[in-house]
Amino acid sequence: MAAFLQIRFDRFGVLEDLNESIQYGTKAARMTPDDHPNKPTRLNTLWNSLQSRFHKLGEVADIQDAIEYQSQAVALIADGHPEKPGYLNNLGLSWQSRFHKLGELSSLDHAIEYLSKAVALTPAGDPDKPAWLSNLGLSWQGKYELVGEISALDQALEYQTQAVDLTPEDHPDKSEYLNKLGLSWRNRFKRFGELGDIGRAINYHTRAVNLTPDGHPSKPGRLNNLGVSWLGKFEHVGDLADLGRAIDFQTQAVELTPESSSGEADLLGNLGGSWLSRFERLGELEDLNRAIEYQSRAVYSTLDGHPEKPRRLDLLGGSWNSRFERFGELEAIENSVKFRSQAVELTPDGHPHKPRYMNNLGNLCHCQFKLLGELTYLHRALDYQSRVVDLTPDTHPNKPGYLSNLGNSWHSRFERLGELADLEHAIDCQSRAVALTPNGHPDKPGRLSNLGNAHQSRFERLGELADLDRAIDCQSQAVALSPDSHPRKSIFLNNLGNSLQSRFRRLDELEDIKLAIEYQSQAVALTPDGHPDKPGYLINVGALWRTRFERFEELSDLEYAIECQSKAVALTSDHHPEKLVLLNSLGISLLRRAQHMGDVSNLEEALMVFRTAATATAFKPSIQMQCARNWARASISLGRSPLAAYQAAFSLLPRLVWIGQTIQHRHETMTAIRDLASQAAAWAISVNLYDLALEWLEQGRSVVWGQTLQLRNPFNDLFLVDSRLAQKLRDIASRLDSAGSTLALQVSGEDVLRDVRLQTEHHNRLALEWEKLLEQARQIPGFESYMRPLKSKEIKQAAKDGPVVVINTHLTQCNAIIVMPMSQNIMNVPLDGVEQEKLDQISTKMHHSIGIYGGARGFTQSKSEGNIRLLMFIWSHVVEPILRALNYIDNPVLSERPHITWCTTGAMSFLPLHAAGLYDGHSLNTFDIVVSSYTPTLRALLFHKSPSSTQSGLLAVGQATSLGQAPLPKTVDELKTIGRYSSTILYHELEGASATVDATLAAMQTHSWVHLACHAVQDRSNPSKSAFYLHDGLLTLEEITRRQFKHKGLAFLSACQTATGDDSLPDEAAHLAAGMLIAGYPSIIATMWWIMDEDAPFIADIVYSELLKDGKMDHTQSARALHKAVKVLRERVGEKNFQRWAPFIHMGV
Repeated sequence: MAAFLQIRFDRFGVLEDLNESIQYGTKAARMTPDDHPNKPTRLNTLWNSLQSRFHKLGEVADIQDAIEYQSQAVALIADGHPEKPGYLNNLGLSWQSRFHKLGELSSLDHAIEYLSKAVALTPAGDPDKPAWLSNLGLSWQGKYELVGEISALDQALEYQTQAVDLTPEDHPDKSEYLNKLGLSWRNRFKRFGELGDIGRAINYHTRAVNLTPDGHPSKPGRLNNLGVSWLGKFEHVGDLADLGRAIDFQTQAVELTPESSSGEADLLGNLGGSWLSRFERLGELEDLNRAIEYQSRAVYSTLDGHPEKPRRLDLLGGSWNSRFERFGELEAIENSVKFRSQAVELTPDGHPHKPRYMNNLGNLCHCQFKLLGELTYLHRALDYQSRVVDLTPDTHPNKPGYLSNLGNSWHSRFERLGELADLEHAIDCQSRAVALTPNGHPDKPGRLSNLGNAHQSRFERLGELADLDRAIDCQSQAVALSPDSHPRKSIFLNNLGNSLQSRFRRLDELEDIKLAIEYQSQAVALTPDGHPDKPGYLINVGALWRTRFERFEELSDLEYAIECQSKAVALTSDHHPEKLVLLNSLGISLLRRAQHMGDVSNLEEALMVFRTAATATAFKPSIQMQCARNWARASISLGRSPLAAYQAAFSLLPRLVWIGQTIQHRHETMTAIRDLASQAAAWAISVNLYDLALEWLEQGRSVVWGQTLQLRNPFNDLFLVDSRLAQKLRDIASRLDSAGSTLALQVSGEDVLRDVRLQTEHHNRLALEWEKLLEQARQIPGFESYMRPLKSKEIKQAAKDGPVVVINTHLTQCNAIIVMPMSQNIMNVPLDGVEQEKLDQISTKMHHSIGIYGGARGFTQSKSEGNIRLLMFIWSHVVEPILRALNYIDNPVLSERPHITWCTTGAMSFLPLHAAGLYDGHSLNTFDIVVSSYTPTLRALLFHKSPSSTQSGLLAVGQATSLGQAPLPKTVDELKTIGRYSSTILYHELEGASATVDATLAAMQTHSWVHLACHAVQDRSNPSKSAFYLHDGLLTLEEITRRQFKHKGLAFLSACQTATGDDSLPDEAAHLAAGMLIAGYPSIIATMWWIMDEDAPFIADIVYSELLKDGKMDHTQSARALHKAVKVLRERVGEKNFQRWAPFIHMGV
C-alpha cells in the first residue's frame, strides 16, 4: 500500500497520498523484524516517501527520519549484496539533501562517504555505476561551493566526466549526467573566467537538452540550466545575442512547466534574473517589471520551510534594488531590504549561502545610506560585510567579491566622514580583492576599477602623484580587459576619464584632457538614455568640457558642458540621491558662463540651481555647503540679499563638521570652509547688520573648539526641570568628548579593521544619541533654543572686563566690530587701508623672520628691522583707528589703562596687535595705551565667566633637558623664583625626572594653577599633536583637551609657540594655549613665538609677585600682571627689540 500511494503521489502530486504512504510505510517497517528479508526493501520504500515529502515541504524532521531509516537498511545488508550500492547511494542523497537545507559541512562529508562506498562496491560495467558517479560528483561540487577548494571541483569534474563517458548516448540518464557535468564546468568558469569553460558548459547543457524528449519532466530544468550558462557568457562577453538565447531557453522552461509544480519557482526566479540583466544593460523598464513579476511568483509559490525560499527571496530583493538604483524610490529599497532580510533570517548560521545573502543585505544597507545619509545604515553595511569576509576563507571563489563590497563601504565612509584610516581600509580590501581574482575572471575589471577609485580618492586627499598613477593604471587595465559589449564598460571608461582629468589639472598635459574627453564620451555613447548611470556620465563629460574651457576659453566648450549637464539633470528624478551632485556641477558651469559673458540670465539660472541643491532634503552636506556659498555669491552679484543662502550654509555647518567625527578630521574639514564666517560677516557688516555679523563669526569660527565646550556644559539649567534627561546628556557628552579625540588606527589586518570599525561606529552612535537627546530637551517649554548657536544678546555679555574687539578680514573689506561693556550697541570701525592679501604677506614675513617656523626657547635669532615696518603698518591701518574710535588716543589721561580683548580672524590671528606702533621714539603704541588680552571667541569668555572661589594651589613643572632639544638651564631658576612667592599657598614642583606626562596630568588635577617651563612644539601637519616636552615624552594638545579640569585658574605656558596657531586653520585656535582654555583654565599666559631662556624667569618673577602679593590666587588679574612684567622687560631690552618682549601674551579672562 505504501509503494502504491507513493506511485500515485508521483503521478498526481497529492500531498495526502504521500502522508498516507509514510504512515503505512512506517507501520510496515516497525512491524517487520530485522532478520526478515523484506525489511531493507520496506525501509527503502519509506525512505523514498520521506525524501519526497522533504523535497515538497522542506521539513528537517523528514530528512532526518529518511537518514535514520535508510541507515538501518544499509546496516541490514551485507557488502556483497547487489542492492547494497543502491542503498548507500540513497543514504548519500539524503545527507546531500540535509546539507542543502542546513549547510553543514559534516552532512556533505557523510554524503561523499556513502556515495564513495556506493561507487567502490559497484563493479565496472554495472549499469548503475554512472548514476552513483554522477551523484558523487554532485556532492564534491557542493563541497567546492561551500569551501572553495579547487581540488573539490576537480573531483566533481572527474566523477561526472566518468559518468558521461560510461553511459551510451541512447541511455535515458545520459542527459542528466551531461546536465550535471555542465553545472561543474560553469562553476569552474565562475572561478577562473576562462571562456573555454563556459563553452564546455553550454555544450554539455545543449547535448542534455537535445537528448531529453519533449514532455520529459526534466526538460524544463535542463533548458533552464542551458539558459543560465548563456547568461554567464553574456555577463563575461557582453554580447546581447547570448542574453537573448538565455531568455529564450528559460522562457521555454517556464512554458513547459505546469503551474504550481515543484520546479516552477526555480525556473521563474532564474528567468527573472535574466530579464534583470537585460534591464541593467538596456535600461528598459518593461524588462525590470518582468524580472520583478517572475521573481515574485517564484517567492510566493514557495513554502516558508523550503530550502530554496531564501535564494528566491534574495533574487527578488536584487530586482527591487535595481529599481531603486534606477528611480531612487524609497519604496523600492524598502522592499529590497524586506526580502533580503527574510533571506538572511531564514538561512541558518553555517549554511554555505548565508554569507552571500548577508553580503547582499549589506550592499542594500550601503544603498540606504547613499539615499538617506544616515550613518546607521552604513554601519549595518560594514557590520554585515565584515562578518561575511571573516566567515569566508581566501580560497572561496566569492571572497574577492565580498572584499570589494566591503572596500566600497569603507570608501563611502571616508567620503562622508573624511577619516583617512577608512580610505586606507578601502584600499587594503580592494587590493586583496584584486589579488585574489584570477586573470580572465569576468569580475576582474570591476575590482580593478574599484581599487583605482580608492587610489583616486587618496590622491585627492594627499596629493601624491603615485596614487594618481596607480588609479590610472587600474582604470586602464579595467578598460583594456573589457570589450565594448561588456555591460560595465561604460563605468570603466568613465572612471578612467575622471583620473585623467585629475592628472591634467595637476600636470597640465593636453593629451590627458583629450583622452579624458574621449573616454567619457565613449561612456556616454555606450549608455542608453534610460540607463541609471547615464546622468553621471553626462555630468562628468560636461565637467571635462568645462575644464577644457578654463584652459582655452573657447565658449563652445562651455556651451557643450552645459548641454551635457542640463541633460543629466533632466534625466534624474528630484528625489534621487545624486541629484545634488548634478545640480552643483551644472550650477558651476552656468556661473562660469555668466562670468565670461556678463550675462544676468545665466547668473539667475545658476542662482536657482544652487538654491535648489542647497535647500534640498537630501543629505550631502559637503555638496550642499558648496551650493549654499555659490548661491550667496550669485545673489551678491545680482545685487540681491544673500541672507537666506548664508543661513542655509550655517545650518549645514553642524552636519558638515559633525561631532561624530574625530577632532583631527573636523579640523581638516574646516580648512575647506575656513573663510565662510568672515565672508558672511563681511556682507552683514556692509548692510549694517552688526549683530548678525557677530553671531555668524561666533558660529563659524573655532567650531571644533566650541563643540568641545558644549560637551563640557554642566547642564545645570536642565537639571532643574528634567534631571533624568540632563544626566543622560551629561553621560553621553562625557563619552563623546573622549571619543572625539581618539584617532583611528591606520594599520591593516582584519582584526584591526574590525576594532577600528567598532570604535568609529561607537563614536557615531554617541553623536546620534547626543543629537536625539538635545532634540528632546528642546521640546521642553523655555528650552527651544537649548545649546543652539548663541544670539548676539548673549554673546555681548562677554564684554564684562572691557571692550572686545572682533576684527573681521575678508577679500572685500576689513572691519572691526566692537562690543562694549553694558551696551547692546555694536560699534563698527571700517579698516579701509587693510587688504587681506597685504595681511597674509605681513603674517608670512613676520613668521619667517621672528622664528615661528623652527625657533624655540633656548635659541636666539637675529633682529629684523623689517618687522618694525610691519608693526607700523598694523598700527596705522588697524589698531590706531580702533583705539581712536574708542577715544583712547584723544583722551589718554586715564587712572588705569583700559583693558581690551582682541578677537581676530584669518591672518590677523597671527599678528601681535598689542605690539603695534610707530616706534619713532616719541609716539605712543598699543602697549602704552591699553592692556591687551586675546580670545579665540567670545564664547570662551562666557564659558569662564564665573571665577571659581575654590583655589587649590600652584603646580610648577620644569624640564631643563629634553631628548633632541637644546638645554634650558634657566628653567631651574624659574621654578626657584616661583617658589619664593608660594609660602602662603599650596605649592608643588615637578622637575627633571619627576616631570613625567602621567605625573604632570595627575598633579594638574589637584592644583588650580599650573606653570610649565619647558620646550614646546607646534605640529603643523596635525595641530592636536602639538605638545610640551616632558621627561618621558610629549604632553600633547590632544591629551590636554581630553581632560575636563574643574576649578582652575591660571595656566602659565613658559615655552615657545604656545599660542601659535596653524595658518591653514587661523580661526580654529589650534594651539596649546587654546587647549588649556578648553581643558578648563580660564586665564592663560602664552607665547606667540620663540622666547629667550633668560626672559622666561624674569617675566615669571614679576607676574607671580603681582598675583600672589596678598597671599591670594586671583587669575583675573593675570593680564595686568603680565603687562607690568612685560613693561619692565621692554624697558630693559629696548622698545624696538620687540622680539624679546612681545611674544608674551595673555589669553582668556
